[in-house]
Amino acid sequence: MNGQAVMVRKPKDTKRRNRQQLRYAVNLCCLYGIAAVSLHLLLSLISSQTAGNYVLFYCLDIFSSIVGSLAPALALAHMGRGIRKYLYTPSRRKTTPFDSFVLVVFGLCGCMVANMLCTILDSYLPDVSNRVYISFAGTFGNFLLMLTASAVVPAICEEIPCRGYLYGMMAPYGHLTSILLSSFIFGMMHSSFNAALFAFICGCIFGCIRKTSNRFWLSVIVHFLNNALSTIGVFIRVNAGSENYVSFLRISSTVALFLFAGSIFLLYRRRVRILHFRKCPFPLRKREKLWVILTTPVFWVFILIAVMVKFL
Repeated sequence: MNGQAVMVRKPKDTKRRNRQQLRYAVNLCCLYGIAAVSLHLLLSLISSQTAGNYVLFYCLDIFSSIVGSLAPALALAHMGRGIRKYLYTPSRRKTTPFDSFVLVVFGLCGCMVANMLCTILDSYLPDVSNRVYISFAGTFGNFLLMLTASAVVPAICEEIPCRGYLYGMMAPYGHLTSILLSSFIFGMMHSSFNAALFAFICGCIFGCIRKTSNRFWLSVIVHFLNNALSTIGVFIRVNAGSENYVSFLRISSTVALFLFAGSIFLLYRRRVRILHFRKCPFPLRKREKLWVILTTPVFWVFILIAVMVKFL
């Protein structure tokens, strides 16, 4: 036309470029996982030497969450357009405040049900842990320190990378893909195999809440409430005895089962589809995306390092 050459992109070239884009995103996510797992191992080995001083131990635990979880994500996100780019993904449906409240109830109770299932499976999984957890009987100020180190800081420093950076990085390739990959990396960041399985299930729940509501802070709230409830349970077991702790678990588990079922029914009646994933506009099929992920060498390097760390 008018003496100008028209470049026609071949379908094979387009598919190759799409695979390269997906592989690049997977590489960045797995590089974050490698950095986070390695830093957590190093810092946990240091903090285990201070188990005799609980104040110093939990202060180092806070430092570990910031440096091990948050810092690598901020460094990688700085290479893009900043972390705010990954905290928001476009969504057609906006949830109401009541829907957000029900999603929080669904997430918290879902984590408690997952904890029950993982407790049952605990005897079938390798009992390997590289972290030292201490609890103490003391004042309310000591409890606040324990709550800050175990619930407040991890909820922020782990949700920004996992439901922020990792989820936002993989969202253009499909919400289901982003939820599964970010939850898998989130699970492998935890110490033992049982904790990794529990964290993976919780990560999927957090990711579904993030996808459904498009509100990043909801996953932070659910993560905080879940960790806070676990911290309260540990504190009760140490200070009030095992009998009161068992009663606390029995009552909370029963309430969680009823609320979990009720929240699912209520969300269904209000047409809030938690497990509904729209067709991804990215021009690769699910099998092709899975093949790209499984053939990415950095992905397997991350798995190898994470598994080796759990046996150290």
